[in-house]
Amino acid sequence: MKETFSPGSGDDEIRAALVEAAAQVFAEEGYSGARVQSIAERAGLTTGAMYNRFTGKSELLLEALDLHTSKLVSELAAADLSATDLLETVGVALLDDQSPASALLLEAFMAARREEDIADRLRPRLADERARLAKLVDGDKDRGVIDKHLDTNAVVTFCQSVALGMRMLSVIDVEMPDPRAWQEVISVLLSSIAPDDVDSDEAS
Repeated sequence: MKETFSPGSGDDEIRAALVEAAAQVFAEEGYSGARVQSIAERAGLTTGAMYNRFTGKSELLLEALDLHTSKLVSELAAADLSATDLLETVGVALLDDQSPASALLLEAFMAARREEDIADRLRPRLADERARLAKLVDGDKDRGVIDKHLDTNAVVTFCQSVALGMRMLSVIDVEMPDPRAWQEVISVLLSSIAPDDVDSDEAS
């Protein structure tokens, strides 16, 4: 199959086409079922063009995950949300999360069970996410929104666990709660991690 890109096409443009094609194929066929040839064909390129730029499926999977995760992070950063606002907003959004980033993250986790190379590359990506969330949590502690005695790492781990768990449940079409009921649970949880003296301070 001939490449549909012109000879003058930049390498960045070709890489971007391959990463986007990989994201689509992984979402449709899963990581284990996706074939390199299918990804190359979806991008309008040859497998040779792909292997000239990527070592294989694992690198494509993680670059596709980075691409869609960075878009989500940029959107959240632009919204300038605190940790509690972020948890409230994202918590409800997770009820019906069909984003490419979520699908790719689940594929990466499943592949990491069998391929240590993917696990090794996935850990620092999750660490970056944890670091960003930890910074928001510490900021809320400084503002008196979250109890300063709570361990930041524990709060971050809880949040990550809920997010990953919701994504896994959605894969097998588990019935999700009513959004209003879910919102109420999140509100109660957030109020429970607030300092005990918040109400008395507001009342004074």
